[in-house]
Amino acid sequence: MSHGKHPEEGGRSSAQRRSLTIQKKFLIGTALILLGFCVLGAGLIYVQEKSLLEEAAYNKSEIVMAAVEANRNYVRHVLRPKMYEMLGKDAFVLEAMSTSYVSRAVMDRFGESLPEYVYRRVAVNARNPQSEANPLEREMIRYFETDRGRQEWQGIVKLHSTSYYYRFKPVYFRESCMHCHGDPSQAPQSLIELYGTDRGFGRKPGDVAGVTGVGIPVEVAMAKIKGMALSVFVVGFLCVALLYAVLSFFFNRVVVHNLKGLLGIFQQGLWSDAEQEELEQRMESQDEIQELSGLAQTMVSRLNEARRRLELHSENLESMVADRTRALEDSQERLRRQVIQRNRELKTLNTIAEMTTQARRLTDILPEVLQRTLEIVPAQGAAIYLLKENPDRLELQIANNVKDPLPVLHFDAARCSLILEEDHPDYPTSLNEAACGQVSFYEEGGNGAYLNIPLCCRGRVLGVMTFHGVNLEAVGPEMQELLFSIGRQIGVALESLNNLEKLLQSKELLQTVVDGISDMLVLLDREGRIRMVNRAYLERFGLDLSQVTGRLCTEVHEEGRCPFSACSLEEVIHTGTPKTEEVHSPQGEVYLVHLYPVLDESGRVDGVIRYAKDITHQKRVEQKIQQTERLVALGQLTAGLAHELNNPLGVILCYTDLLKREMADFPMGLKDVGIIEKHALNCQRIVSDLLKFARGQAGSEPRPASLNKMVEDVIQMMSHQFRKRGIRLEIHLDDDLPEIPLDVERIKQVLVNLLMNARQALNGRGVVRITTRRDGDAAEVRVWDNGPGIDPAIRDKIFDPFFSTKDTGEGTGLGLSVSYGIVQDHGGEISVESEPGRWTEFVVRVPLERNLT
Repeated sequence: MSHGKHPEEGGRSSAQRRSLTIQKKFLIGTALILLGFCVLGAGLIYVQEKSLLEEAAYNKSEIVMAAVEANRNYVRHVLRPKMYEMLGKDAFVLEAMSTSYVSRAVMDRFGESLPEYVYRRVAVNARNPQSEANPLEREMIRYFETDRGRQEWQGIVKLHSTSYYYRFKPVYFRESCMHCHGDPSQAPQSLIELYGTDRGFGRKPGDVAGVTGVGIPVEVAMAKIKGMALSVFVVGFLCVALLYAVLSFFFNRVVVHNLKGLLGIFQQGLWSDAEQEELEQRMESQDEIQELSGLAQTMVSRLNEARRRLELHSENLESMVADRTRALEDSQERLRRQVIQRNRELKTLNTIAEMTTQARRLTDILPEVLQRTLEIVPAQGAAIYLLKENPDRLELQIANNVKDPLPVLHFDAARCSLILEEDHPDYPTSLNEAACGQVSFYEEGGNGAYLNIPLCCRGRVLGVMTFHGVNLEAVGPEMQELLFSIGRQIGVALESLNNLEKLLQSKELLQTVVDGISDMLVLLDREGRIRMVNRAYLERFGLDLSQVTGRLCTEVHEEGRCPFSACSLEEVIHTGTPKTEEVHSPQGEVYLVHLYPVLDESGRVDGVIRYAKDITHQKRVEQKIQQTERLVALGQLTAGLAHELNNPLGVILCYTDLLKREMADFPMGLKDVGIIEKHALNCQRIVSDLLKFARGQAGSEPRPASLNKMVEDVIQMMSHQFRKRGIRLEIHLDDDLPEIPLDVERIKQVLVNLLMNARQALNGRGVVRITTRRDGDAAEVRVWDNGPGIDPAIRDKIFDPFFSTKDTGEGTGLGLSVSYGIVQDHGGEISVESEPGRWTEFVVRVPLERNLT
């Protein structure tokens, strides 16, 4: 028995002895890193806070320097020139003309409120001893003299055991300073008397005159910053110490403990006693990681040795493995060829499927499908027949490399059960068998074999694909299944294309019907998106179908395009009942809009049909009829009223004549009777005007006259009134306008009424434009003004008798009614267009030719 240590005990003692080494390395390194982080954090806090302190002190010094510089500029540019002006060039008042004295005096008073602030403007050999530079300031002056590019210096300095933030700026002599600091003979006499000629003279423009310095005490703030940095260091150190203790505990439990176990595994049962003792001596000065690495290297060496021995034993197996490898390679090659063939077949199937989904017509895909299928089928040619009805038949669609194909074959679906049970006596019968839904073969001596594949979709046969000159030995079950899949794919395409063709025909028919509607029609979905419109809608708004389909109604009509500017569908969608409304456009157009709900199979509103009919002309005709009826009724009423008033007025006038003869000797009485007669005659005139309005009497017979001449006469008569009110008249007359049969005086009355209305509407400065022009078989006169416009609510009433928007007593409301009647008597029409707040335009149209008899 060996007297040495047990391997397990030896491993445990060496691991225990060396565990202190790796643990010590880790803990010392960790402690240094954490301590460095504490110092770095405290240093960063100190630097950051000090930077913020210097920035705050800089801002305060900037305020002080700006205030002092403002005082100096005031003395230099305002006060000193004024003093020279008042006292002469040789005068010098220290308290008012010395910028240094004034700035020092101001800062002395500033120091009474904030004594801790220091402000000094100093120089070497200063004229005023109080402005002589101290050692620090002399050093700054030398600093700025050495580096002329420097504009300032700032920093924290220690003065009298107190920390100050100091900021210095250089002061340079200017040309304007030479009067007092240049040649003493040129200086003010009062300045020489005050300071003498020894100090402050002999300077040159551009020399460093001195420095301006502002000092702010920061002792307290620096103490706080240092205290904060120290606090951060202490707190960080405590946290790091706690973290250090936790890391030490977990490192011992996780790393050191596991390393002990791992070393024990390597040392147990793997080495002999001699090898174990040699390893312990060699690794006595190493830590656990180094020892583990050495053991692993030793183990790798042993494993390499064992592998070398195994290689020697495996040499005899190489020949057997080579034979097996060749067999596997042959099998792989056969499998590769099969995979290539299957991939080719799948690619063809996918290509056919893609073509069938993208096609629009059968002629687009049948040639390519047939060509692709022939590439994978061992056949010489192929053809496709489709089933047709009335009568039932197989009709040839396309053939590829087929000699004399049959164009049409009779097919009877009722005989399918018999055809499937019988043998195929000929090629047409085999085609009929495929048309009944079963793959069929037919062999012919001279022409080879035929293979027929049904084209099916959802259990219904739509046609047959037939192959000529087929090698039946190469057509196995897998090839038949592939061909059947191709047939199903073509069948799906046939049905889809047939349905698509029917759908397109239905859509074209529906669009034709919709376009045949002369009024605007729009189909909207529940969200208000446009699904269909008719031609009348597109022409009305000048749009293309692509500009509106699929867009929201509110987007298309966001500019207020009537009658679809209000696209609200909520009421119709909510109630599910039709709705009719009348819509008025800002241009005076009137539309009758119908909204009809479109219901789906469940009765839910799926969309809304919006149908708009332009009834502007109808409305205008109705308004003219109503206007004429009102004028006729008013004429009848006025005629009766005038007749009833004329009789008593005649009696009153008769008796006034009698009273005038009987009261010839009473002057006072005659005066009263004259007043009665005057007002009675005025009433008689009003009654006469009403009778003329009721009867539509003309002042004279119509005769050919120039409409332009009438406009010029009226303008000449009224131009003074317009100029007096500051209204500009613009006249645009059509020189080619012929003479027209008109009642001149009555048409002039119409023009006067329209111009008076325009003048009263402007109520001050503005523009009135009168235009004449020929419009087809009629002449037009347009009177336009940029006044306040007419409210749409009263636009239909302005031609009513006695309707007026003027104040009481300013008009009778008969002007436009009389004008309306006069224009109608001439066979014409009068209308008004207006945009509230911007303009109004009256349009008078009279025919160019009129029957004067």
